[in-house]
Amino acid sequence: MHIGRYKVLGRLGRGGMGGVYKVHHDKLDLVMALKLLQPHELLEHFMGADQVRAAFEREAQLLASSDHEHLARVWDLDSHQGHLFMVLEYLCMNLGALIGEGHVLEQPTRTVPWDRALDYVSQTLSGLDYLHSRGVAHLDIKPGNLMLNSQGQIKIIDLGLSRIAGEHWETPKGLKIGTPGYCPPEQEHNPDQADHRADLYALAVVLHRLVTGYLPETQAFDTHSWADFFHKALALDPQERFQQASDMRVALEALQAGVDLGGTCLWHEPTCVLRGPLRSTFVRTGVQEHPFSFLDHLSRPKEFRAVALEPVSDGWLDPCLQLVWGEVSPWPMTWNNAQDYIRNLGAQWRLPTVEELASLLQPNQDPTQFCQRSFDNRYLWIWSGDRRSYTSAWFVDIGGAAVLFQDLTCRFYVRPVRGA
Repeated sequence: MHIGRYKVLGRLGRGGMGGVYKVHHDKLDLVMALKLLQPHELLEHFMGADQVRAAFEREAQLLASSDHEHLARVWDLDSHQGHLFMVLEYLCMNLGALIGEGHVLEQPTRTVPWDRALDYVSQTLSGLDYLHSRGVAHLDIKPGNLMLNSQGQIKIIDLGLSRIAGEHWETPKGLKIGTPGYCPPEQEHNPDQADHRADLYALAVVLHRLVTGYLPETQAFDTHSWADFFHKALALDPQERFQQASDMRVALEALQAGVDLGGTCLWHEPTCVLRGPLRSTFVRTGVQEHPFSFLDHLSRPKEFRAVALEPVSDGWLDPCLQLVWGEVSPWPMTWNNAQDYIRNLGAQWRLPTVEELASLLQPNQDPTQFCQRSFDNRYLWIWSGDRRSYTSAWFVDIGGAAVLFQDLTCRFYVRPVRGA
């Protein structure tokens, strides 16, 4: 199946404006994301077909004309059998998938390390500062609209229902803009009154979710600096919030500077008490929801072990498991390229299984703790040798201490392993 000159490899998801597909450009041998205008019937009912089409074109033009590292790039705008489509850079991950946010927003999610959460939000603020300077209010900031490239760089997407200063378009009665739980009260009650400060409120909700796993319905911080930040960022009155993205970034920097990196490490001393020998042969699990019994419902290990790796001539020895871990690859790569990378290292090395990689994971920490981890902080995601399906494989998210899966064409890091 083709859409225009792009070969469809699979469906990535669907939003109000239409479906998003993973496609391949044959001449460039490049994987891209294609967003096809097929609006939900309710959206078309409220807005009208012409207005939906105009909003889609405007989104493509906004992204194509934006020159900022934290906005997704649009490379093409065309039509296929009467349907408009835009082609964007292909990004595997988003913050929603990273934390395991589902359709029921009230359910708890995974968290990410506080320093990474602050970094993600700071990057997003940089992108929002750029949009706001152009008079654009996004109006649907949420984890699922904050994409991540293989280096952990934020890319803002989905400007379809954004508002541009000076635009004369009244929101049709009954049409809700934004996502409940993330958008501020003024946007829920009267979308036409919402401005760029609604984006800052929504991003504060995102930060709260990243560091606590919950929406900010109750007070979750004992420290005054964090509590004061959220009190201001989540003020019901827009006049009492941060007024500009740059102001919020300054407050974030103060939060980061106030964290005590010398805080007490509460993690216990290493022991060699184990569940038993870890699986070393690869499996294909199939698409069942929870194939690994040692993980909880959020795909995190039910039990963690302290790790004390000892340097040896060609890596680091885990004396309890009798495994030697090699250097992490200097760049991320596809799963198939990871196989070639391992082969070039020599016959003694292989990709680790999910169980072996999970043995290195450590529980997430709040801002009052700072324990040394087994990986440098830049290594976000590490491939395992275990497959989920013909097109996907399992990997670990080091910061979130979780086992996840993704498409084989995603680019993650590799850490080889061998027996001692």
